[in-house]
Amino acid sequence: MRRQLRNFPFFSAVILLALVIRLTTSGLSWVGIVALVIALFWFGFELIRWLIPEEKSGKKPSDKSGKPSPKPNDNLVSLVYFLSDPKKADEDTVRSCVESALGFKFESDNPEAEHFVMPFRAPDSGNDEDAIQHFMVKVPQGLYAVLVATKPYIDDPVAFAKESIKDKRLRNAVQEHQAWLSVDLMDDTTDPDKVNTAYSVIGKILASMAGPDCLAIYCPELQRCNEFDLGLIEVLSSTNPLALFEEPTFEPVIEIADNDPRMAAAVETAVNRWPEFREAYENCSPDEASQYIVKAEFIEGRRSEFMWITVTEITDDEICGVLMNDPHELMEVHRGVDVRIPMNLLNDWLYPGKDGDHIGGFTLDVLADSAGDE
Repeated sequence: MRRQLRNFPFFSAVILLALVIRLTTSGLSWVGIVALVIALFWFGFELIRWLIPEEKSGKKPSDKSGKPSPKPNDNLVSLVYFLSDPKKADEDTVRSCVESALGFKFESDNPEAEHFVMPFRAPDSGNDEDAIQHFMVKVPQGLYAVLVATKPYIDDPVAFAKESIKDKRLRNAVQEHQAWLSVDLMDDTTDPDKVNTAYSVIGKILASMAGPDCLAIYCPELQRCNEFDLGLIEVLSSTNPLALFEEPTFEPVIEIADNDPRMAAAVETAVNRWPEFREAYENCSPDEASQYIVKAEFIEGRRSEFMWITVTEITDDEICGVLMNDPHELMEVHRGVDVRIPMNLLNDWLYPGKDGDHIGGFTLDVLADSAGDE
């Protein structure tokens, strides 16, 4: 079967050819000779991978919820930021970020330096030449590429997000992104130790480039996407940045139709059985009180959101407590604030039973069923 020409290792071939030409015309320093040997092995390895047919696994990529993910590549060791706006990047900016991230100083004034940052044009960039900037980064830990794009990572992010992502927060982040930035390993990806080291380096570089324009972060190899928050920089800078994909960044927001009969029945059950919760709360011990929680509707203008509070007091007309969630859309309240909820906004309640199980949580069962629906 004829191999696709666009997958030919042009880049390593160009590097090798440039070094050979330099050798035959003006000679090479010892650093250049080492670079020539590395380029020769690199091209040979990539050529063999290109010549050997890849197996068709038939496996579909997926995000945290098991849905199809964008642009899968099982062999790509990379992390990608989805950005709200295009980033401006140049050689000096990338060099400064890498130096800050790795505590490494480039010899930018030495053309023969073994380690460097330089722009390059990908051989298979095609129509993306103007939309994606490519920077090669050679550091002691290996060879990497920093890509900065002025277009969405997904061809139709709105359609993809609506079809594939149930979590409202993550869906909004993906469908609103207008650009992306990635750091990719360009060395051998078959050595697990090198790959682990590479992710640590990639995470540190990306952490140095983080900002309020970062909406989500995506891992092509894991086929996982998670909403980004500046609080994740510590994990991203650690030796295991992939840990940030183990759990959603925020509690998932699952939407369900207002007129869903299952939800209406669950709320009605919670309201009708409210005296049961109040009696249990008033008779619980002080150590148990923090485990009695209530879900209510919070309203700001035309927007509303259902959130949980830890109950501190119950009156005939109100429920007092401390907000447990950070709202997704509302601006006037935040996690940890004291709130007073009118009884007519009660939505659900939950408290521990004597056998270790919970009592209540009627809407949670409906949301769980909804999240599992295809």
